[in-house]
Amino acid sequence: MFFEKMASVIGPSYTLSFFVGGLIGLTKIPPPKSRRTYRLLINNYLNNIGKTSASFGNNVGAAIFLFLILGKSFNFIFKEELENVGESYRSAFYGALTGAIYKSTRGIRPVIFASFLGAICGSVYTLKWQKGYLQMQLNQM
Repeated sequence: MFFEKMASVIGPSYTLSFFVGGLIGLTKIPPPKSRRTYRLLINNYLNNIGKTSASFGNNVGAAIFLFLILGKSFNFIFKEELENVGESYRSAFYGALTGAIYKSTRGIRPVIFASFLGAICGSVYTLKWQKGYLQMQLNQM
């Protein structure tokens, strides 16, 4: 089930965040220094789109991979301690921990915000997974 979660979550989320980053890159206007000629303007504009989309895709993919690895390792290490805790609470905790680790070098405010956001994303992810929205469907012939 762990590898099924990885396959059905990391790839689509990376792709979706890549395209969201591309849309955000479309809104960034190049500085006046790079608008000397039409060719430089287009080149700088396309570079902004590529950098932003790759950055978004890599950041989201890494965060989701960290979430899955933390969840799997905590379930393995603290198996008896966590057996009475519900799946949604565990995922919220793993999401908060993932957010805190991911933004730990930025200061206390980003850590708190990322923890809160990670807890929300972890809870939503678990609810969607339990309802079957994120599971891969294999066609039988």
